[in-house]
Amino acid sequence: MRCYSRAMRKRTAGLLVLALLTGWVAGWYMRGLRTPEPQVSRVSARVMPAPPPGVARSAGNDTVASPVGNDTLRQLLDNKAFARAVAQFEALQARADDAAVQRARSLLLAHAGRLNAQADYAAAIKLLRLYLQADYRDAEARMLLAEAYRGENDPRAAIEQLYEAKGQAWRPETLTQLTGRIHALVADYAGALKRSGDASGLLDLYQDLTQLEPDHAAYFIGLATSQIALADYDGARQSLLLVAQDPEVGARARQLLEQLRMTAIEPQQPETSAPASSVAAIPLLRNGNHFLVDAGVGGGQQARLLIDTGASLTILTPGALKRRGVAAEPTGKTGLFTTANGRVSAPIYRLDSLSVGEWRVSNLEVGVLALEDPRLDGLLGMNFLGKFQFFIDQAQAQLRLSPAEPPN
Repeated sequence: MRCYSRAMRKRTAGLLVLALLTGWVAGWYMRGLRTPEPQVSRVSARVMPAPPPGVARSAGNDTVASPVGNDTLRQLLDNKAFARAVAQFEALQARADDAAVQRARSLLLAHAGRLNAQADYAAAIKLLRLYLQADYRDAEARMLLAEAYRGENDPRAAIEQLYEAKGQAWRPETLTQLTGRIHALVADYAGALKRSGDASGLLDLYQDLTQLEPDHAAYFIGLATSQIALADYDGARQSLLLVAQDPEVGARARQLLEQLRMTAIEPQQPETSAPASSVAAIPLLRNGNHFLVDAGVGGGQQARLLIDTGASLTILTPGALKRRGVAAEPTGKTGLFTTANGRVSAPIYRLDSLSVGEWRVSNLEVGVLALEDPRLDGLLGMNFLGKFQFFIDQAQAQLRLSPAEPPN
C-alpha cells in the first residue's frame, strides 16, 4: 500500500485591483434566488465554532430583545445597526414564527441588495456576514455576499462564497445558474492574472478550484498550464493524466502531454510501466447527483462512503464502526457539525488507516455521526481527499487519484 502526505499550501493570494473586476453590475443578484432553498439531508463536516452556552447566540453585543415590527427593523437597517437587526431576526427564529422570519429575511436581503446597488460594499459585507451567522444555509445571501466581495475587488472571496452557495442549493436551475456564474467569474479572474503575469497566483487559484469542483476537467488544464509556466513539469504531467480521457478536454490534455514528451521535459518511464501508472481509477456508484466509493477502514473492513468535497472531515456512522468491527480510538475531542437539522456535537475518533483503492492515509481523524441515509457508512471528506490530486470523472463514474507530490 502507498501512503502519501501533502505539504500545506498557502490558501491566500494577493488581491489584484483591476478595473475589469469592478464592472460587475449592481443588479447581478436580481436574476438569482428569491426563494430559500429547501433543507436537504446533508452533513457538512466543517467543524464550526460553538455558540456561547445558555441563551441563543446574539449577532453582536446587544441583548436579544423581543422581536420588533418591520418598520423598526427597517430603521435599524437604515441606521446601519446591523448587529441589532440580525439579533431581532434570530429572536424571530427562536419563536419559530415562519411567516415573520420570512418577512424579516426579505427586508434584510433587500437592504443588502440596495447597499450593493449603491456600491456600499463594505456595509453589505458586514450585514451579510452577520446574517449568515444566523442562517448559514441561505444561498441567496451568499450570492449577494459574493457580489459585494467582487465589488471590493476580492474575486477569490467571491468565488468561495458562490461555491458555498452551490453547496447549499438544491434546485437544478439554481445549481446551473450558480455554476455559470462561478465559471464566468473564474474566467475573468484567471484572465486578469494571466495579463498581469502572475503565474503563482494562477497556480494557487487552480489548485483551489480543482478541489472545490473536482469534476470540472477544464480546471485541471488550467492547473497544468500554470505548472508548466512555473517549470513544474512532473506536476503538470500528473494533472494532465487525471483528465487525459475526458471527452471535453482529453484531446488538449494529450496534446500537452505529447509536447512535454517531445521537448524531453517529461521524465522517461521504463518500458514496462504504463504511462498512467501513477494514476489510479477507482470505480464509483451513483447516488442521485452524488457518488459513493468503497473504502477500507481500520485494517481492511469495507465501508461505503459518500464523496463530499464540502466536508473538511471524514465521517463514519456509529453503526458502521460497530457493524464493521472497525478499530478506532477516541481522541477525546468533539466537533460541531452542520446537518439538515442544525448543528450537532459529535466525537472525533482516529483510524489506524483509511484506503481507497491502493491509496492509503494513516492516522486519519473521523467524526462519528449518524446519517439519515441507512445505506451510507459515512462521508469521504477532504482530510483524506486533500492528500491527493483527484478528479471525479462523471462520464465514466470513476474517482481518479494520484499523489499530491509527483514521485521523483
